Amino acid sequence: MLSILLTLQLGAILNMSRFFKRKKSVKEEAKTAEEEPVEEVQVEVPESSVKETVEAPEPSAEETTEAPEVTVTEKAPVSRQPTIPYHASIQDRLMYMFNDSTIGSGIEGTDEFYIEFMAMGERFWIGKAPLGKVSIKVGAMTDQDAHVRISNDVAAILLSAANFSEFSKVFMHYYKTPEPGKFIKIEVRKPITDLNRRGYARVPIMKLLIGSAR
Repeated sequence: MLSILLTLQLGAILNMSRFFKRKKSVKEEAKTAEEEPVEEVQVEVPESSVKETVEAPEPSAEETTEAPEVTVTEKAPVSRQPTIPYHASIQDRLMYMFNDSTIGSGIEGTDEFYIEFMAMGERFWIGKAPLGKVSIKVGAMTDQDAHVRISNDVAAILLSAANFSEFSKVFMHYYKTPEPGKFIKIEVRKPITDLNRRGYARVPIMKLLIGSAR
């Protein structure tokens, strides 16, 4: 009986000794595994499989600059005078103005008048009898209200005027500031008060021709 117990105890001791040895070997293997360096594994990726990354270009300063706001201001309509048609002679142009509804406005209400002109080497006069129409005659006038002399160069400039406003500016310029070969002379041969009473001051073309001499 005693021998059986001893045998059992001896077997148990051997088993425990084997267990501790196995456990110690497992720990040593684990420690060895921790101490051994881990080799890095490099995986080569084929270039064909790598997707190219394209960076979008940054917008330039010109593209990023915002356009300034434009404020549209409506311009007031510009009133333009009617264009004077072409005339070959200063006589034709003056007669057109006397008969024009704007430039010669109010002429039908005037009393008689007679204005003598000297231009382009010719003497002529434009007049109107009481209750009559405006007419033009070549030659001298004995009892004219005024005499207007226009140099040939100025007559040519007056013929090129596009409208009555431009015609008036040229007329006044060369009347007030004459130049050699470019001048306008006006001789009023009746009292201004009498001429105004007869309607000279009411008609634009007559006011320009005679009123300039005041």
